[in-house]
Amino acid sequence: MTGGSLMYSPKKVCHIIVACCMLHNLALQRQVPFLQEDAPDGGVVAAVEPVESEQEEDDEDDTETQ
Repeated sequence: MTGGSLMYSPKKVCHIIVACCMLHNLALQRQVPFLQEDAPDGGVVAAVEPVESEQEEDDEDDTETQ
């Protein structure tokens, strides 16, 4: 594990992201079938309960005071 730091320079990370986007778009153009081997039946991997962020709470506080 990297402890939250990038393993590559920010410039290299940008190149990796652009390459992934280009490959994704190419696959869409050529209508490559999507493989769902990693997803269980029904497509739900794990049920996640929504959590309200501090920003949303701050926004609600601001609207109450107006």
